[in-house]
Amino acid sequence: MRAPVLLLLLLLLLAGAVPHSTKRSLVPPRVNVSLDEAPAARWLPALRLFDPGLVRSAVALIVGDRVPKWVLEVIGKLVAEMESFLPQPFTEEIRGISNFLNLSLTDGLLINLAYESSAFCTSVVAQDSRGHIYHGRNLDYPFGELLRKLTVDVQFLKNGQTLSESEDFETSVYKLAKTPLIADVYYIVGGTAPREGVVITRNRGGPADIWPLDPLNGAWFRVETNYDHWKPVPKTDDRRTPAIRALNATGQANLSLEALFQVLSVVPVYNNFTVYTTVMSAATPDKYMTRIRNLS
Repeated sequence: MRAPVLLLLLLLLLAGAVPHSTKRSLVPPRVNVSLDEAPAARWLPALRLFDPGLVRSAVALIVGDRVPKWVLEVIGKLVAEMESFLPQPFTEEIRGISNFLNLSLTDGLLINLAYESSAFCTSVVAQDSRGHIYHGRNLDYPFGELLRKLTVDVQFLKNGQTLSESEDFETSVYKLAKTPLIADVYYIVGGTAPREGVVITRNRGGPADIWPLDPLNGAWFRVETNYDHWKPVPKTDDRRTPAIRALNATGQANLSLEALFQVLSVVPVYNNFTVYTTVMSAATPDKYMTRIRNLS
């Protein structure tokens, strides 16, 4: 099982039963993180938005629940020896976050591992009948009562500009498919032109599968949860089928960011573990929208 990827450091962008439709949504705060800053300092603008005590409580709860006690003991003894083997700049980023929050580096590292163990997501990339590409996702995670209070929308900057490295969709897909990783993931990518949508199933060394939109043959959307799309989903966690049904009921001609938000609000795609929903289109970045869910 892989987790569809958004960049998550510590728990700043974290989050079944039936949610109540009367629960309101909330826009998370947006903050700029400049990659021109030293790694240990670049997350300070985001960290200053939150009560450090609340974050420490969340870390203690999640690490204590998700990481076996023997792992805590072993990692605690090995952190000093492990530092030289951990990838940069991420280790320095985690160190800076941990120092600001008065956490041990061990807990800072473990909270990242704990996220990998239990996050659930639903992602959609789709093309409407006019050739516009839309992309949406839900992030589901336990401990939502805490994590909804710690959700922030991060805009990464380089040289004062929104970070962007690839010249076009094909270049982006190639880079995401080929760059070595430290963990298996799903990348869901949406471009700016017709047919520019793809789900990349990644192993650490390269792509296990590339699953593009094929609207000329009726495949105008792709749905990815936490399971390889060519395999059956577990009966205990089938968010894929309801999402597909909701998209088919919506219809390609009626697709919009608002309609996609409603698709991602259909139970059990939307559930009591859903922390936030995001919908976006690369062609119209000003319409990007994230809402924190399940707020009472």
